[in-house]
Amino acid sequence: MTGGSASGSRWNQGSRNPLSIVITGAVFLVGIGLVFAVGYLFPSVLLVTIILGCVFFVGVTLAMRAIMGTAWAYWFTGPFVAIAFIGSVMLAEDVALSQAGEVTEVVVMDHEVDVTTEHDSNGRHARKVYTHTYSLERIDGTPVAEPLIYRGKDGFDDFDEGDTISVLIDPEGKAPTKPAEDVDLPADIGILVTGLVTSGIVFLICLIVVLLRWTRSPSQQHVR
Repeated sequence: MTGGSASGSRWNQGSRNPLSIVITGAVFLVGIGLVFAVGYLFPSVLLVTIILGCVFFVGVTLAMRAIMGTAWAYWFTGPFVAIAFIGSVMLAEDVALSQAGEVTEVVVMDHEVDVTTEHDSNGRHARKVYTHTYSLERIDGTPVAEPLIYRGKDGFDDFDEGDTISVLIDPEGKAPTKPAEDVDLPADIGILVTGLVTSGIVFLICLIVVLLRWTRSPSQQHVR
């Protein structure tokens, strides 16, 4: 009896309302669309788009944790939801740049690396943040107003000062300058679709679990 009641307790933890999964899935899709819209309309504020995506990611995963009633929800929903939001951010930026940008041959005139140290909220752990700034100049000697920026430790491995490269430049300066070879719309779409499909499968499985809880709830059994 004890084992059976413990098993029943584990089964019944979390939500028994199927609508909770539907609402969370709807919020997830709205978040994907909103992140894409902000990234597409305002490609120069990539950090804002990333923060918005993180807010929706945390909200959706926390909601799934509450609905499913187990910490495992973080692991079977988080990665797939994250892939979808990453794909949305990448696709929005590349679509905006591919539409407004012009493929231009430029020369890398200067490469500077800025290293800052960031601490966590407790101030105990620190990590170094690397920002690589590449100053560019067109073949005819005209300087490019928007530099090429890479955030990461090693920077762009394929080029440095004096190299001639192809980049996409937005004449209006609304989208960041980016190497032409890095704008890969099919790959971005593939990442987004993968995230959406896998997340959809997870939401469906969770919906089935919640429906089974609902059919096994005391109120339903009493009705029968």
